[in-house]
Amino acid sequence: MLFMILALYLRLSKEDGDMVDESNSITNQRLILRKFVEQKPEFAGFEIKEYIDDGFSGKNFERPGVQELLEDVKSGKVSIIIVKDFSRFGRNHIEVGNYIEKIFPLLDVRFIAVNNSFDSKDYKGTTPDMDVAFENLMYDYFSEENSVKIKNDLMGRRKRGKYLATFAAFGYKKSPTDHNRIVIDEEAAAIVRMIFEKYAECGIKAEVARYLNQKDIPTPQIYAVKSGSTYQWKYQGEKKVWNGSIIGRILKNEIYVGNTVFHKKETIEVGSRRTKCLSKDEWEVCEGTHEPIISKELFEYVNSMDARTSSIKKLADRENLDKTVYCEGEKRKRGSADSPVKGLVKCGGCRHNMQRRSRLNASYYCRYYYETKQEGCCPENVKETELIAVVLSAIRNQAMLAGEMGRLQDLYNNQFQERVKADQEQKEQLQEQIQKLTDSNFSLYESYAKGEIDADCFLQKKENNNKQIEIYEAELRACHSKETAVPDEKSDLLNLLKGKENLTDLTKEVVRQLVDAVYVYGCNRVEVVFKFQDKSVETLKN
Repeated sequence: MLFMILALYLRLSKEDGDMVDESNSITNQRLILRKFVEQKPEFAGFEIKEYIDDGFSGKNFERPGVQELLEDVKSGKVSIIIVKDFSRFGRNHIEVGNYIEKIFPLLDVRFIAVNNSFDSKDYKGTTPDMDVAFENLMYDYFSEENSVKIKNDLMGRRKRGKYLATFAAFGYKKSPTDHNRIVIDEEAAAIVRMIFEKYAECGIKAEVARYLNQKDIPTPQIYAVKSGSTYQWKYQGEKKVWNGSIIGRILKNEIYVGNTVFHKKETIEVGSRRTKCLSKDEWEVCEGTHEPIISKELFEYVNSMDARTSSIKKLADRENLDKTVYCEGEKRKRGSADSPVKGLVKCGGCRHNMQRRSRLNASYYCRYYYETKQEGCCPENVKETELIAVVLSAIRNQAMLAGEMGRLQDLYNNQFQERVKADQEQKEQLQEQIQKLTDSNFSLYESYAKGEIDADCFLQKKENNNKQIEIYEAELRACHSKETAVPDEKSDLLNLLKGKENLTDLTKEVVRQLVDAVYVYGCNRVEVVFKFQDKSVETLKN
């Protein structure tokens, strides 16, 4: 038996002001909803499933929990949704009202808000009254107001020297007595001092990175893991080494002179997770909020060195700005974004993106090999024109293979249709036999009722018919279990590759559709990974 889902939706958001109200905690919401369900006998037999968004604003529906809920609603799995109140489902009164008044009734989904004493079953065929709309409007307003209050509160706490970030910067650790204060971590702080001093000596970030790697000094990520951090880092399984980017971020961070810098970004609107970067003039700087690791003089000195180096690089870039490169018979502006492989080229050793040198002939190199001589990384500069030629050839080969796959798919589809037809005929025959035996049982009963046959004869023949019916029903279930469908992905793949066996002009759009990554190794070895690689293999197997 297929049970319909009774969905319990729970949401908590710091931005909406929910954290300050214990009654809105996930635990409390769960208790209220579970108790409500237990008190209603009509919900017995439903499969209860929880959908939770912990830490997501209700101002929009870009929440994983609510998105999963809505997908289950669209697929017909959910018949009832229960929330603590309207604000848990959402604080945008227009969207919430649209779901309650239009979408859910259309999909025959019942919506219940416990604390609002609202049950959409009571409004079947009508529109909820003004109280519902007014409550949603008030939740929308209070969400805006609470968001502003919380942001102002956080800003004030930062200005008073409170450290509100989840993790302490490398070189510091959270105070064991005050979670909103940071203290120096002497082991990591020694590494920070070493970085500033070495850069002051040589003025080259890559040289500092090489020195740290030679000394086997742990990177911030390795140090954090060693200290017990469970954060899921990017490139989790790859070897972690120092590089110029890490060095640069440490050198520019004012936290090491005792200052707290914040308000570098701000959300575009209440409830949105999208942010915009602010100019340096808009940043907030609080001086002397914690103990410094290095002196202000050393910090200013190394950053003045870095500024001079950056100015020289920018001057060199401007001199080459109008140079052009030739790629597959057409001109491309230096540094232009229309390069079809830009952003997809990765080192086959460390798996990081390779840096693009936008010179007269654009090329790619592995920054990690350049800065650290990491073993296994690609040691060569690879011309962009050569990579484009490789990718173009790989796409052509895949397209030729797709032509053969198309012919195989036609054969597969014909065989599939024949199987479907044969299975359908078998099911119809079985259903016909079951119906005949069922009719026979009725005829036997009529004969028995008229006294034409005795009870023993009636029961014996009925038992024989029922046994045969069970056999036919088992065969019918086996037919249903064999039902399959032609995978849509196959036709998608073939359509994308169709006609590309003679491709001459490689565009960014074509590459983005087909190619997932281009891995470059040493000794002129290049690997092109296609987005549909697994699906093409599956098609050939069939």
